[in-house]
Amino acid sequence: MAYREEVLNVKLAELLSHDGIISVPETIIKKGKGRRLPDVIIGNYLGVRVVIEGRIQGSGVKESLDRDCERRLEEGIAALTVAVVYPIPLRTSTFSELEKEMRGADLSIKVYTEAGHVGWMVTDFGGLSSTLRTAYEALVKEDVVNEAVMELGESIDDASLQLSVSRGTEERLRKLLVLPSAEEEVDESGD
Repeated sequence: MAYREEVLNVKLAELLSHDGIISVPETIIKKGKGRRLPDVIIGNYLGVRVVIEGRIQGSGVKESLDRDCERRLEEGIAALTVAVVYPIPLRTSTFSELEKEMRGADLSIKVYTEAGHVGWMVTDFGGLSSTLRTAYEALVKEDVVNEAVMELGESIDDASLQLSVSRGTEERLRKLLVLPSAEEEVDESGD
């Protein structure tokens, strides 16, 4: 008997939960008209949404994980994603030994943030937990949120400037926002 990948993802979520990292395995997230199914969501790990994508070792798995993890960042599902490759022998562990074997197994992992990613490395479960904490700290130090806010502010300023010099913008905005024109404001005040 061999376990499906989802069993390993659920067990990983359970172990992370025991390690003090809250996690929710195999959760469906609705995004626009479609839906996404990240393998393990660590809901708001100290205020940052983290997704772990896990796959069983095989041909093309790392490339598939690269695409999925980067897509989770692009879609805004997570600010931090971690790819995990499970070794093949975990699929055939007895269920009573699966937790112990997963804790001691050599996992290939890769961490992705909006600022970039770290290359693949091999670690055990304790190293994965430690890497999650370290990646979180690095993400917070990178101050990605402040950079995004500054970029958004600059975009709003640029758009405002472009609108302010465009003829007809004032009248169109008044109609759109259902505001009285300058003449109507004067007439209503009785002047």
